[in-house]
Amino acid sequence: MKKIEIEIDGVVAVAELLEEMAPRATAVFWDSVPLVTRMTHSKWSGRACGFTLNSLESAQGPEHAVCSIYPGTLVARPDKGEVLLSYGAAEYRSALGVGYCTRIGKLVSNQHAMLAVLARMHDEGDKTVKIQRAG
Repeated sequence: MKKIEIEIDGVVAVAELLEEMAPRATAVFWDSVPLVTRMTHSKWSGRACGFTLNSLESAQGPEHAVCSIYPGTLVARPDKGEVLLSYGAAEYRSALGVGYCTRIGKLVSNQHAMLAVLARMHDEGDKTVKIQRAG
């Protein structure tokens, strides 16, 4: 199983990619790392933070579409090039209402510390996220 390291504010967590559930989206995501970008708190989706990854548009829409995003879950909306990581109850939404996304990964180590960093972003604002393949 492919794993990635996610680093925000010096906190590093490892996530496993859900290749069987989302082979197209996880392959595009894997090919896009390493990456460094700005992560922002979600405006519409609740307790989640996200970033844009335009290369996801080639993944051709949701796989095993879901709207609920559980804490520690990494999801993608390929047609919009968006990636979200939740730290609490969240649901994929836009200004137009509920939408669907693809689960592409889940935190498997240091979850609590990473969820705390994400929760602080609500008040602290944008942060830099670094994502690389776990070795």
